Amino acid sequence: MKRVVWQDFVLMIGGFIFAPSLVVSIIQKSSIPILTSLPTAIVLTGFVACYLTLKLKLAAIATSLTALCWYILFFMEV
Repeated sequence: MKRVVWQDFVLMIGGFIFAPSLVVSIIQKSSIPILTSLPTAIVLTGFVACYLTLKLKLAAIATSLTALCWYILFFMEV
């Protein structure tokens, strides 16, 4: 059985804290500038790729959820 590294847990917890805070913005249909939401979503998608190459699966899942929230916020403004 493969051991999960502590960094994976720390990054996962951070991702699971960020995503729910963004869900509030989605539900309340908050207006977030496109110049904020799209670059953030793209950078987070890059982070997901990096986490996967480092085999940090939990962090990749949590960051994917956060990136998804940012993409939703972006498409709400378009």
